[in-house]
Amino acid sequence: VLNIDLARQYQGVKSQETTLYVGEGRSQVREIGLNEAPTANGSLTQPEQTGSGEQSPRDPSSASSSSSDRKDSSSRAPSVAESATTVDSQPKSVSSDDVDSICDSIWSQISTATGRKYSAFAYTGPRNAENALFLFGSDPALFGAEFESATQADFFRGVGLITPTLYRPWLTERLNEAVPKTVKRIAVLEQVRRKTTKWGPILLDLLMSLKSAGQQQSPTLVGYQLGYLEVSTITQALSGIFQNLLAKAPIQNLEIGQHDGPKAALSGTQKEFELNQPKLENAYMKILDQLFGQRLHIVNALSKGDNVEDRTISSTPGYGFGSLLARKEHRERFVSEVQAAAKTRDFTTDAPLKWLSQWALAASDADKANKIAPEVISRLSTDGSVAASKLLSSKGLFYKESQWLMGSDAWAYDLGNSGVHHMLASGENMNMLIVDSTPYSERTAEDAARRKKDIGLYAMNFGNAYVASTAVYSSYTQVLSAMMEAEAFDGPSVVLAYLPYNHEEDSPMTVLQETKKAVDLGYWPLYRWNPKAEEKGEETFKLDSERIKHELQQFLKRDNQLSQLMRRHPQFHANLSESYGTEVRKVQKRKAKDAYEVLLEGLQGAPMTILFASDNGNAENLSKRLGNRGKARGLKTMVMAMDEYPLEDMNNEENIVFITSTAGQGEFPQNGRNFWEGVKNSTDLDLATVNFSVFALGDSHYWPRKEDKHYYNKPGKDLFARLITLGGKSLVECGLGDDQDPDGYQTGYAEWEPKLWEALGVANVDGLPEEPPPLTNEDIKIGSNFLRGTIAEGLVDESTGAISASDQQLTKFHGIYMQDDRDLRDERKAQGLEPAYSFMIRCRLPGGVATPTQWNQMDA
Repeated sequence: VLNIDLARQYQGVKSQETTLYVGEGRSQVREIGLNEAPTANGSLTQPEQTGSGEQSPRDPSSASSSSSDRKDSSSRAPSVAESATTVDSQPKSVSSDDVDSICDSIWSQISTATGRKYSAFAYTGPRNAENALFLFGSDPALFGAEFESATQADFFRGVGLITPTLYRPWLTERLNEAVPKTVKRIAVLEQVRRKTTKWGPILLDLLMSLKSAGQQQSPTLVGYQLGYLEVSTITQALSGIFQNLLAKAPIQNLEIGQHDGPKAALSGTQKEFELNQPKLENAYMKILDQLFGQRLHIVNALSKGDNVEDRTISSTPGYGFGSLLARKEHRERFVSEVQAAAKTRDFTTDAPLKWLSQWALAASDADKANKIAPEVISRLSTDGSVAASKLLSSKGLFYKESQWLMGSDAWAYDLGNSGVHHMLASGENMNMLIVDSTPYSERTAEDAARRKKDIGLYAMNFGNAYVASTAVYSSYTQVLSAMMEAEAFDGPSVVLAYLPYNHEEDSPMTVLQETKKAVDLGYWPLYRWNPKAEEKGEETFKLDSERIKHELQQFLKRDNQLSQLMRRHPQFHANLSESYGTEVRKVQKRKAKDAYEVLLEGLQGAPMTILFASDNGNAENLSKRLGNRGKARGLKTMVMAMDEYPLEDMNNEENIVFITSTAGQGEFPQNGRNFWEGVKNSTDLDLATVNFSVFALGDSHYWPRKEDKHYYNKPGKDLFARLITLGGKSLVECGLGDDQDPDGYQTGYAEWEPKLWEALGVANVDGLPEEPPPLTNEDIKIGSNFLRGTIAEGLVDESTGAISASDQQLTKFHGIYMQDDRDLRDERKAQGLEPAYSFMIRCRLPGGVATPTQWNQMDA
């Protein structure tokens, strides 16, 4: 069907046009040096150049022989590849007439070979039809079948169907030839999901073509948005389409069908995409199953029959809380029915009455109720009365279940709407297990407006709930104790379960390392808090790890101050209350733990701690990327904010890297200010054995006055000088990143990082993963549509007061800087809010004079 030789010549020349359209100023493809032109019958000829510039036709069959002749003669026409580089060659545009001629030739050959006829526009139906349907993209056979089977009562009887075979170029003459002159109304069905204009593109093309046909009165066009139609609803849809079309004032842009189609059921190899619980989370599920066995009931457990729609509803905490509440009320009603039945004489014998009375007294005690339940069911089964049959219809309620609601750390972003608050405020006897899978290295929230709240601290402030923070890869026995205590507690119980992983395929060793890091640094403390334990003479708070977070420490301090005078049992010093054997056992445990830490450290290479201070995220992102690259080179990296790092541990570090941005008048960012004050004023730090390096980020043009130039990268420079004073060994000279460089701070960073790897001895490492190139200022400019970017859209977005990082760089090109109120940072952070952002505009006006009107225009 196709001329292969000519097609190869067409494809061998790169096109300089990228638009979709052809002809009339919308050329699709330009061939450079292609001298053949299609003829009416589809054959192609190529003129041969002569010395006089005249052209003569040449037989295509001689292409192979002439190709060899061209190798030996330079006086003949150049080849396609040669002519593509010839300066004098003129591009030949392909018009819509050329495409029409080529398509006709192809369709005629298809018709000869297969008997199927094609044209640019196909019309089916009566030639005297007054109404027609223009359909593009959907299945015309279904609509055609409905038209053929239409009855006299149908609105769409005797209508025509127009379907385009060639959409671009749009051939007006072919359309006018296909549409009968009798057509007065055309319904245009377009599959447009998101309308950006009032009228669809096909309707506008039809309108232009029919207006140019020269008819006295062109057909009326009515546009429709075609969605998903089932076979059973096509008749109904067509009735609605033509009922509206035949109306005196048809409604435009009606939606036909459903917006979204049905989702296919998973089968065969697609089964791997079914919803499944991550295998790593089975650790906690197995513990629950081993502890409670048949009693265990997880209200939102993932089952094989669940689909996405069901999980969307049942996975919400509000649904789980309501389900547990309804289940509890159902059992309470059943207990009332048993108590009432035990007082009646509706049973055949008196044997069930004794056992029902015993069970009713122990219904709230799981151990006793579950022990009596089999006997009760046995007696009722042999009784045979109507009352016994009624109770046996709900015999599962004789057993007291261990009811649990499982959740994830996604519930920690909005405690008021996540169901956590509702369960705690209700005071009902329910258990909640929250699995937190955020690794310590990824603990910072990606969205600054959605900071994760501490569910454990929130629950302890209620004062009526049992709270435990556990980690199965740190202390298995502590998890067992916490779950048993939570089940025994009469009231709401919240068990926080730490299971850090980046991917569901992560190995247990990776989870173990992340867990150890988080527990040792105090990011995830292990504790149990029982507000009713003091009634039994026990401690309300039990710390099962060495370090706790500052917020938790403040809560305990306040709790101890309030309860100091109310303490029933006095506390003595360890020298009075403990024996020498207790002290020896503590030393043994400490040595065993130290040996375990040494074993884990041997699994990785040299340590490298990366501390960052960042306001807008540039230094933080750079630190995370450096940490990932360090891991790829075999280093044991740890990334955290400067203020979160315990300053007293700095003497024990081997390699430490600081990355800081610049805030205000050469100040440290908010999450590094306390760290800098400690380093600057410390007299105990001895960094003689510590290797360090510093990279600073700033903008050399941020301060226009000469006397303020020293603020450029001042935090990094000051930190570098102070560490040298404290005896630290510099791995690399202080790196300086400048936003005014061609690639922004990446220019200085690209020079500094290789020197760091060389100093650490990991410069030449094979098998490093490929990374996408960093986004530079030039990339931002190219993709910003003349430095516009998405600044306008970012300002309209009311979910955050900030704009994206790329738009922040674009605003700097315009002299606009995003900043926030530093005096409100701590207060807004404590409230879980993002910083109070604002924009500083630096204007250069003629003569330095500005009117109030000009300032109001900029503010608007």
